[in-house]
Order: sequence, then structure tokens, then C-alpha cells
Amino acid sequence: MQTFRFIIGLILLTLTTLVSVNSFASIGQVTLHKGNAVIDRKDGDQGIEIEKDLGVFSYDTVKTGNGKVGIQFIDDTRVDVTEHSKLLIDEFVYDANTQTGSLSLKATLGTVRYASGQIAKNSKQNVKISTPTASISVRGTDFAMTIDEIGSSTIILLPSCDSDGMCFVGEISVETDAGFVIMNQAFQATTVDVPDSKPLKPVIVGLDENMINNLLVVSKPKEIEQQEEKERRLKIVANALDIDFLQFDDLEVDLLEVEEDEFAGALDIDFLEQNFLGDILAELNKQLAIKMKSEFDKDKKKKAGQEEFGVILLDEEPEWVWMRTDESNNNIVLRLNQENGYIINVTQGDTEIIDYELGDGDNYITIYQNQ
Repeated sequence: MQTFRFIIGLILLTLTTLVSVNSFASIGQVTLHKGNAVIDRKDGDQGIEIEKDLGVFSYDTVKTGNGKVGIQFIDDTRVDVTEHSKLLIDEFVYDANTQTGSLSLKATLGTVRYASGQIAKNSKQNVKISTPTASISVRGTDFAMTIDEIGSSTIILLPSCDSDGMCFVGEISVETDAGFVIMNQAFQATTVDVPDSKPLKPVIVGLDENMINNLLVVSKPKEIEQQEEKERRLKIVANALDIDFLQFDDLEVDLLEVEEDEFAGALDIDFLEQNFLGDILAELNKQLAIKMKSEFDKDKKKKAGQEEFGVILLDEEPEWVWMRTDESNNNIVLRLNQENGYIINVTQGDTEIIDYELGDGDNYITIYQNQ
């Protein structure tokens, strides 16, 4: 009996040892390294210099300066990271026997190219790739993500080609809290500026794949900018169509409350001499002009999103939510009534924001925040 217990204990100890080793096992390695790049580890190791064949682990953060890094995971997933970029390997679990698992990546700056491996092919529901403004669901394919300094994300679907030169195009879904788009054509692209906006309607961009292979996508393609301008103009027209031409003050007059002398004077009017049609058209034109001016004035005001100096402005009608987080994670959050106007001055550590105008008005807000 004691011998049996000893064997069981030995088996449990062996299994515990295997689990411990696997939890700290390398999940891939660096296959390409050029220039300046480092890895920060969850265990506290910071600024580990990247070199070829360096092991990569879950929860590593890859940061590049003037350098490029290629990483091959053990399930054949590949990511390429360009200059001045940041990528977090949030989670990686893989069973080589079943070729299934889970993968989570977060790209927060720069350009990252992703190529699917076995996890995406066999456990696509467990692949989670995100940017500051969008999440991407993968169905076995390649794509590139470009994130600028304020978090705006441009995603481009790419053809997947094998060593024999055979290429195919898969499908990805780009999602936000406001909606999603599906891309299934090579070089289709979309962009998301803020998390609560719907992704831009996909367009085909005229990029050479060599440019993307070399990670030269550092700004929005012109086709994306043209589509954004088109949708902006459509929104202005749609807002103008919401005008209620019957809403003008003359219909709100209560004739029963008119003074007697006023009413008597009105009886002297020769109604046959009045140009009712002309008066109505003039009033309609007047209301249309007022409404259109209001719409174009709105276009000139501050828009929701992340702005200069890291300010995030959210339109939560009837309030503006104005917020900023500095490098030390010190926060400033203001909730301001949109009926008023404000001039905001902020000193937050070494950063100064002077005369930030929000709306029409002169309510001054001054904030000093020491680190």
C-alpha cells in the first residue's frame, strides 16, 4: 500500500513539474532583427535587447526604435513589427497534438503585420487581436495594422502566399462598439478613429505588397482619406435632411391672446393683396439657411476623439467628457454641459495646455496637477 502511494505521489510530482515547465516555456522566437528593439517582461525584466533566435514568452511587450522584428510562434503564426511600434503578446496557449489553442495580441503603436498559424486555422474563435480603437476577428489570413499616435487604426487585408507562390485571400471582421465591417478582398482597407465610431466602409487601396512586406505603411492611404471625406459630407447632407420646415415661431402665436386694438388693426388688412406663397417660401429659406449654418458651424467645433497633447473628447450629449492621462497614469476627467462654452487651461506635470476652446463661451477652467 505504501509502495502504491509512493508511485501515485511520484506521478503527481512529475505532472506538477511538467505543468510548471510548460507555463514558463518559450512560445516562439525572433526570426528577424534589424536595428534597435527591446522586450519588456511581465516578471520585471525591462529593456531586454532583442537578437535573432531570442525566445519569446506570453505577456512579453515588443518595442522597437529604429528597428524591425519578426517573430515566429510555435504554431507557425508570424508577426512582423516595424520601426517605432509596440506590440503586447497578451496570451498564447497551444496544444501541438491537436493544433488548437488561443492567441491574444494587442498592437498599440506603429505597423504590425500578422500571418495566421495553426491556431487561427483550427481555433479561429480563440484568436483575439486588438488596437486602441478596434478588435479584429481572423479567419485564417494575413493583414496589416497601422496605429498612429492618437490611436486611430488602419487595417489592410493581405493575400496569404505559400512557399510555392500560391496565394489565397481569407476574411477578417473589424469591430467596434458601434458596428463592424467584413473584408474579404485583397488590399481592402478600413479605418477606425475612436472606439465608439463605426469602422469606415472598406475601400481597395493601391498599395504594392512589397511596401507592406517592408512595413512602409506609416500613414493612411489616400483612398482611405477620400472615403472619410465622402462619409463626412454625407453626414452633413443627412443632418440637413432632418430639418423640420414647419418649425418656426409664427405657428406658436395664440391669436386668442392678441390685444383687442391689435386684432382690430388686423381686420383692416386686405388679404387679397398678400403674397402668401412668397412669405412662406421666404420663411422656409430663412429656416433652411439658419439650420445649414448651424450644421457647418458644428463642423468647425471640436470633434469627439483623441486630440493634440493626448486629450480625449467624448460627445455624450448633453455633456462633453474631457479627459487626459499623463505618462504616470495621472487622470483628469471633466463632464461639461454642451449648452455652455469653456476655455480650459491645464498644467499636468511637464505638459501645459493653454486656451483649449470647447463650445462658444468664456467659462474659464484652470487645473494644476502635480505628479
